Amino acid sequence: MNNAGRTTLVFLTGLGIGAVVAALVTPRSGEEMREWITDMVEQNSRVLRRKGGRSIKQLQMALSKGEGRIAEVLRSGKDALESVAAKLD
Repeated sequence: MNNAGRTTLVFLTGLGIGAVVAALVTPRSGEEMREWITDMVEQNSRVLRRKGGRSIKQLQMALSKGEGRIAEVLRSGKDALESVAAKLD
C-alpha cells in the first residue's frame, strides 16, 4: 500500500472513530445529529475527492514516465540487435 493509500485509510479510520465518539457523548437531538453527520460526510467527501483527483494525476504522470522509459529501452534493444545483426552479416 502506498503512502496515499495509508493516509486515506488512517483518515477514514479517524473519521469513523470520531463520529462514533461524537454520537455517544453529544447532547444533540436525533435530527440535529443527523444534520451534523450529513455536514461531516459532505465536508469529508470533498476532501476525499480532492485527494482522489491528486492520486489520479500522480498515477497518470507515473504511467507517462513509465511509457517513456519502456520506449527508450525498446529503442536501445532494437539498436543493439541491429548492431549485432550487422556484425553477423
